Amino acid sequence: MTAGVPAGLAARLAALSPEQLNLLRARLREQKPRAQERLTPGQERLWRAHHLAEGRPVDVVCQAVRLTGAPVDLDLLAERVQGFVRAHEALRTTFHVEEDSGAVRPEVHEDLPPRLVRTRCPEGPEQAHALARELAHDPFDLAEGPLLRVALAEGASAEEAWLLVVVHNVVFDAWSFELLLDELARDHAVPAPAPCPFSRFAVEQAETTAGPQGRAAARFWADELAGAPPPLATDRPRGQTAPGTGARVDFALPGAVAQGIAEAARGSAATAYAGWAAVAWATLAASGGRPDVLLGTFTANRDGPDAQRTVGYLLNVLPLRLRDPGDGTWGARIRAAHTASKRGLRHASYPGELITAERRLPGPHPLFDVAFVFDSPAGPRAARGAVVSTSDVDKGVARYALTIAIHPAPEGASGWIEYDTALYDRNTVDRLADRFTALAAQASGAAGRASREAGQ
Repeated sequence: MTAGVPAGLAARLAALSPEQLNLLRARLREQKPRAQERLTPGQERLWRAHHLAEGRPVDVVCQAVRLTGAPVDLDLLAERVQGFVRAHEALRTTFHVEEDSGAVRPEVHEDLPPRLVRTRCPEGPEQAHALARELAHDPFDLAEGPLLRVALAEGASAEEAWLLVVVHNVVFDAWSFELLLDELARDHAVPAPAPCPFSRFAVEQAETTAGPQGRAAARFWADELAGAPPPLATDRPRGQTAPGTGARVDFALPGAVAQGIAEAARGSAATAYAGWAAVAWATLAASGGRPDVLLGTFTANRDGPDAQRTVGYLLNVLPLRLRDPGDGTWGARIRAAHTASKRGLRHASYPGELITAERRLPGPHPLFDVAFVFDSPAGPRAARGAVVSTSDVDKGVARYALTIAIHPAPEGASGWIEYDTALYDRNTVDRLADRFTALAAQASGAAGRASREAGQ
């Protein structure tokens, strides 16, 4: 008999199939969610980074949402934002340090209204982005909150408005931002989807990590990072811990190049992500003088339906080890990038902060000096009859030593390389951006040649 369980109940439980047991566990979780007692590994990293950053908004989401083409009821948007906070416990959470143990504990408040600002932005995107940066650079107090700030602004005409969203990463990620946009656009006659508390994700992640699945993932990642390459050379020595002030070098590629990369990926039975990752790999291999490259990559970490309805920091940062370009052709390099990313996806739920490796770097994330961001094109959005367009606001900080971001679209691809100004000179990053765009054009041209040859 199971300890503490009556004999009759134990027998009934033993008779259940694995599928029935999983369903029972899910229903029990729905009835009585367990409180989050400690931070997730991702939240722990962000909490430490916040205190090392000395007030700089390194780990702060800063998005400008422009609504055009129809009058927008800003009062209604304000109500939707407030209701979103009431529905999602992550946005009502603060973090305090226990005096006796020094442990950081999350505290969910019954009521913690967001900081709402009403203003005007008649001068367009530059003015809106400047206001968003101002909100982001006002330091957050993780112990007091609130950790969400929203500015609602009238635009240059009655058919333009701005929604500026500034929120600390420790309670919010890119998927959470999409959930917020869904709520703002929801028809009043359609009920809001039932939220799933972040505490449930935190408890389940801890249980999975400690179990057989987590142990298998830990072994995989330790093997994957064995003998990892050293970080790229910098113009100045690396500091001890604090992230530096950042800057960005923007670049753009024509539609023919973006289409060529996509075609090259399809021709190699790979994703567009692998095509662009191959370009980043070739760029860094040429800069570092070795084929072995380690990138930090991002996964949403939301495979289950519950996680897809959860607001909070679920994002996972994982290694992408790229080391064998085969015969050196673009097709071989893309296939290798696809294989490496697919292999890692089998263990994508394991917290990247727990991966052990000999390579340790100073800074908020000890594994990575270069991150790669691939932002796949999203479909058009509308809210209250207005067209919605979003843009990531450059806050003038650098989370990693280098971040390469690419945003492909049918009309072309845009991107930027963000860099820590304490480590790199602008000229160095300009050359890196030039190399990336040249190699992207080369990869695209190779795809075109292969297609023409196949048609002969």
